[in-house]
Amino acid sequence: MDVIEEFETYLDLEGKSPNTVRMYSYYVRRYLEWGGEINARSALRFLARLRREGYSNRSLNLVIQALRAYFRFEGYDEEAEKLKPPKVPRSLPKALTRDEVKRLLSVIPPMRKRDRLIVLLLYGAGLRVSELVNLKRGDVDLERGIIVVRGGKGAKDRVVPIPEFLVEEIRSYLETRSDSSEYLLVEERRRSKDKLSTKTVWYLLRKYGKRAGVEVTPHRLRHSFATHMLERGVDIRAIQELLGHSNLSTTQIYTKVTVGHLKKAQEKARLLEGLVE
Repeated sequence: MDVIEEFETYLDLEGKSPNTVRMYSYYVRRYLEWGGEINARSALRFLARLRREGYSNRSLNLVIQALRAYFRFEGYDEEAEKLKPPKVPRSLPKALTRDEVKRLLSVIPPMRKRDRLIVLLLYGAGLRVSELVNLKRGDVDLERGIIVVRGGKGAKDRVVPIPEFLVEEIRSYLETRSDSSEYLLVEERRRSKDKLSTKTVWYLLRKYGKRAGVEVTPHRLRHSFATHMLERGVDIRAIQELLGHSNLSTTQIYTKVTVGHLKKAQEKARLLEGLVE
C-alpha cells in the first residue's frame, strides 16, 4: 500500500465522503509529484504556482484543506496549522421556483420512473447526490414512510420522513425491477444492474433541464428543498436535521435567500403605494 492509499484510508476513517477522499488524494498526489515537502513553506510555493495557473480562491481553499489533512496524517500538525485558507465570499444558493420544478418533472416521460424518482428524491427529501446513489432498498421503510440516510457528510446517519406521494413513487419504480441489486437506484443499461453513478445523475439532470429550459444540478434541487421548506414556515432546526447539517449556521444561509425572495414579492405587490400622501 503506497502513501496515497494509506492517506485515503485515513480520510475514510475520519468520515470523509467518497468525493472528498477523491479530491484530497488527487491534490496531494499532484503536490508530491511536484516535489512538495511536508512543511508550510513548500506548500505555499505550490499554491503560488496554482495561482499563476489561474486557480480561484475557492479552488485554492480545497487544495489547502487537502494539504492540511495530509500534513496531519503525517503527524505534522503544526505545519498544517500554518496553512490558512484564503477568504472566499459565501455565495447564496440559487433555488428553483416551484414552477421550474414542475416543468422539470413534466418533461420526464412517464415510463422513465427511475429518472422521475431521482428528481423527486433530490428535491422532495433534500438528499445529496452521493447519498442518493448510495441508498439501499433496506434503507427505505415504505410502511413507516422514512428513509435512513447512512454515512452522510461526517459519516452521520439521519432519518428523513417522506410523504405518501413519494412512497408510492418508490413502490411504482420498484415494481419495474426484476434484479436482485441491494441498491434502490441502479444503472439501466448494464446487465449487472450496478448502483446508479453520480455521473449518470448529472447527465440526466442536464438532459431534462435543457428540455425544460431550467438550469438544474443535484445540489440546486437540494437548495430548493431547503428554501421552499423555509418559505412554507418549517422551523429552521427541523430543516437542519433533514439536511444533515452539523451546524445551524450552515442552514441559516437559506434565511437570506427566503428574505430576499419575500422582499421582491412585497415590492411587486406595492401594498403601501397610494396609502400615504
